[in-house]
Amino acid sequence: MLAIGPHPGDLELFAGGTLRLLSQNGSAVTLAVLSRGEQATNRANIGEIRAREAEQAATILRAELVQLDLPDGGIRPGPELERALDELWARTRPELVLAFDPKGPTPLAQNPDHLALGAAVLARARSSVWRGERIYFYAARQPNVLVDITEVLQEKLNAVKAHRSQLLGPDWAVDSFGRFVSRLYSGRVPALYTEAFYRLV
Repeated sequence: MLAIGPHPGDLELFAGGTLRLLSQNGSAVTLAVLSRGEQATNRANIGEIRAREAEQAATILRAELVQLDLPDGGIRPGPELERALDELWARTRPELVLAFDPKGPTPLAQNPDHLALGAAVLARARSSVWRGERIYFYAARQPNVLVDITEVLQEKLNAVKAHRSQLLGPDWAVDSFGRFVSRLYSGRVPALYTEAFYRLV
């Protein structure tokens, strides 16, 4: 399966539990990060630092990391993004794809790079290159699939905390935020912690 995020840390926060469940159950999981997140701060070499953090997070989730070099803050629908997706599809031949919800993700995920990725994957699903892959959009405002991640919550939180350069508080505060995000939709199903997706096909 192929999970695509525009920046290091996106996948871990919104889909890390689901990704760990998939790898735990024997699926080959590829995390594709389109940029190095180099615009996050003015810290020297922040893109390199964040790429290393992404490697650590992928190890925690038992996934393969593919790090691309699209411009942070400049990911837009168009030939460059389409080529990147073509290469990822050719490399992984996915049966399942995760990407940001293009139809207005949760307020926690409003970012032009996020929307561009989701729009490009949606366009691909509606084009002649689609080969029947199952497509799920994460950070969905109106999900139609909730995944119970309670048993792997701590591994998800550990993967989020691997992105140390982006964290603004102690571990307990990061854990609390991660638990909050993972409980946004839990009242809809008998599960303590969930991740929300919109299944397209």
